[in-house]
Amino acid sequence: MPLASQTISRELTPPASGGVPHLFLGLVCDRLSVPSIRICLRGVEELSIGRGDLNRGGERSAGEARFALSIPDDRMSGDHARLRRVMGRWIVEDSRSRNGTLLNGRRIDREVLEDGDLLELGHSFFVFRAAIAPASGGPILCSDELRRAAEGFETLLPSLAREFVRAETIARTSIPVVLRGATGTGKELIASAIHALSGRRGAFVPLDCGALSPTLLQSELLGHCNGAFSDAREDRAGFVRRADGGTLFLAGVEELPAAAQPLLLRVLEHGEVLPVGAKAPSKVDVRVVAASQHNLEALAAEQRFRSDLLARLSGLTLELPSVRERREDLGLLVRALVRRKHARSMDEVAFTCEAARALFLHGWPRNVRELEKALEAALVLAGRERIGPHHLPAAVVKEPPLPAKAETPPAAPPAGPGAPAAKVQHFIDELSRRHVVRVLVAYAVAVFGALQGADVIVTRLSLPPEWMTWIVAACLVGLPVAGILAWVFDWTRQGIVRTPPISADQRALLARGRRRRKRTLALAGCILGVIAAVGAMWWRNRSRASNPARQTMGAPERAP
Repeated sequence: MPLASQTISRELTPPASGGVPHLFLGLVCDRLSVPSIRICLRGVEELSIGRGDLNRGGERSAGEARFALSIPDDRMSGDHARLRRVMGRWIVEDSRSRNGTLLNGRRIDREVLEDGDLLELGHSFFVFRAAIAPASGGPILCSDELRRAAEGFETLLPSLAREFVRAETIARTSIPVVLRGATGTGKELIASAIHALSGRRGAFVPLDCGALSPTLLQSELLGHCNGAFSDAREDRAGFVRRADGGTLFLAGVEELPAAAQPLLLRVLEHGEVLPVGAKAPSKVDVRVVAASQHNLEALAAEQRFRSDLLARLSGLTLELPSVRERREDLGLLVRALVRRKHARSMDEVAFTCEAARALFLHGWPRNVRELEKALEAALVLAGRERIGPHHLPAAVVKEPPLPAKAETPPAAPPAGPGAPAAKVQHFIDELSRRHVVRVLVAYAVAVFGALQGADVIVTRLSLPPEWMTWIVAACLVGLPVAGILAWVFDWTRQGIVRTPPISADQRALLARGRRRRKRTLALAGCILGVIAAVGAMWWRNRSRASNPARQTMGAPERAP
């Protein structure tokens, strides 16, 4: 089901401990020359976004609680939208803009932002993050202000930037590096960048450990003589000797055959190789960068990878996230790929809103490699025109987009009619989705305050005590009525609408927060219980104070 047509609950994912909300400008689809921007929302109560010259420092007012950001986007209004923090949550409001505000592909007037939401203002695409690790520096960082250590090291994500700083620091040493990430995340590009930063005089030699047979891989790793595994008539150096003085990149190191692992271990321990047919070892100076899609520690624990070899390889381990996990950098990746593949000016390349939206909402299961091929074909097909959805691969446009935060867990199979636990869980999910608990708590708090005021009014005006009885009775009757109305109806920007039944997609989304909702429900029950107990005590004291004569008549008379 496309995300644009889903009715997703306004339930927010609780922010991570120590995280700070951020807003990222990923792309202005018809002006790629506009840099990507990271905006830190720490201490900000309101952020207004509108058309104007790019203000790299932003404009703060009211004790830096309000922040104004201008974007050079002709399709954006002067005051297009506002982000407000209300009760710890961020809400986006359209400021009656000319072209409207879209959230995850659907037009909205006012909506609560969730982690990973895609916000579309004019031709500008923003990604909201509810809580990520903060970075040092100012509240605004533009991508063209990033210090580019090497190709592939550009990012606006603070956590990934810290990983790249670690890689840059260790690049000039001979310490081995392990790059871990899914296929297509750019592990070879990062390894090449580390080699470029190392200043080593030798070559960068890549070797795919899964592309060669075990026997041929063992021979190629060290070298062979007299055409033992080929038609060659002369000695030929293997990959290790070809990388002497440089960097050997082992892609898919977990697929290294068991017979070749001790040979690589000897290279790392003693810095020498014994070529096939040779009588004496040869000294080599090789820096190894290994790449893996799997957890090598887990493979070593299962004895599927030598633990001593892992100890020699694990000088520094870098985690490379997938494109899905770094959508904030999608604009950076698009501009870098356009520059590298076609060397065209950024002003000559533009996307339609539909195409840019498809790029941001696509899951990119094959990561940067898939994005690179999709852009390469789209640039050729579009020519001098704007890149539209019909220029992109069908999988990018037609595939149902997934929520941006994380993988959606599969929906639980429908329980049979005789499963009471499933029915109770479904009821709890509905209570949370329809905000019944919130309505009841708010109603109880409001009634408690109203009763205090009514008691003062009845006492000051000397009204009959029966009035308070009727007021309390009306409030108690209104409690279930409020719960029923909250279950059936929902208050939206367009007015009061009937709440639709929960769908399979919403059930899958709600499954992630069941434990938290149970705790919230228990806390709400405790609050209602405390309010009920305080009300009972207040009613008891009120009854005693309003009937002093009855207490006097019931008391025993004292003897004179």
